[in-house]
Amino acid sequence: MSPTDEEPTPPSLLLYFDASVLYADDNATPTSAAVGFLVEDGSAAVIERSMRIDAFVSSAHLEYRALLEAVRAVEAYPTTVASLHVHGDADAVLRAVDPQHHAMPEDRVAQRRVESIREWVADIPVVTYRAVGRGENERAHELARAGHGETR
Repeated sequence: MSPTDEEPTPPSLLLYFDASVLYADDNATPTSAAVGFLVEDGSAAVIERSMRIDAFVSSAHLEYRALLEAVRAVEAYPTTVASLHVHGDADAVLRAVDPQHHAMPEDRVAQRRVESIREWVADIPVVTYRAVGRGENERAHELARAGHGETR
């Protein structure tokens, strides 16, 4: 096989996710929930999505949902992925989905989401998880906030 006939190297993708809850004036009653995520190939965003979520249990559950929606989008990516590097500001969620940690949540809804996330990324050879500050996760945060008003 000549160098021009070689198959292209599968991409390494960066994934950023976040969730957002809006509250009523009492600052206790949730009025809207949304998630957002983006996936980059190292030079540009290849997927950006905002989604309104109609039913949720807690902000932690929303973070799991944001990551679940993101890994589903990666699974639908048109080419094989060499590695996926997951970033988010929900440290507990990242520890729970990272198989190298033993931090499984106690409630069944979160446990099912963790299992689903792990299944969606099972065929990707390298998956890493990294907690980042809000500044590094700003675009995912903006996308999550945008989900309150629309889905795109």
